[in-house]
Amino acid sequence: MKQNYIFFAVILLVTLSVVNALPHQLLKRDTTFAPCPTGSPNVIEVVVQPDPPPVTGKIDLTITGTLKEGVISMGSQLIIGAIDDNGNPLSKPLVTDLCGPDGFDNCPVNSFSMIEPLTTTDLVPTYSIIVEITDAYGQTLACSIGTVTGN
Repeated sequence: MKQNYIFFAVILLVTLSVVNALPHQLLKRDTTFAPCPTGSPNVIEVVVQPDPPPVTGKIDLTITGTLKEGVISMGSQLIIGAIDDNGNPLSKPLVTDLCGPDGFDNCPVNSFSMIEPLTTTDLVPTYSIIVEITDAYGQTLACSIGTVTGN
C-alpha cells in the first residue's frame, strides 16, 4: 500500500515538473488597441498579426469600423505611426489615401474593413502604434492606439 502512495507521489511530481517546463500560452502578450487619449469621435478596431509584432519584419494591421460621426470621402487619409514611451515618433508615419485608385471604390463610406501590410525596421522593444483616419480637412474621424511591450 505504501508503495502505491510513493509511486503516485513520484508520478505527480514528474507530471508537475513537465507541465511547469512547457511554455504557457497564457503568457502570450497581446497588443490591444483603445481610443486615442486625444479623443476620437469614432471607435475603430485594429488587430495586429503576428502578435506581438516583431522589432524587424512584416506585420499586417486589420482595421475595421463603422463611423457614427463623419464620413470617409475624397481626401480622407489613413495615417499609421509608431511612437516611443516619451511620445517621440520612431519613423515617418505611413499615409494612405482612402478614396481613389488605391482606396475604396465607392466613396463616401462610413463602414470599412482593410488590411494594411507594414514592414518594421529596428523598432525599440516597447512602443505604441497609432492608427488614425482623418477627413479631407485633417480632422480626426477615428483614432486608435495600441502598445507593444518589450520582447
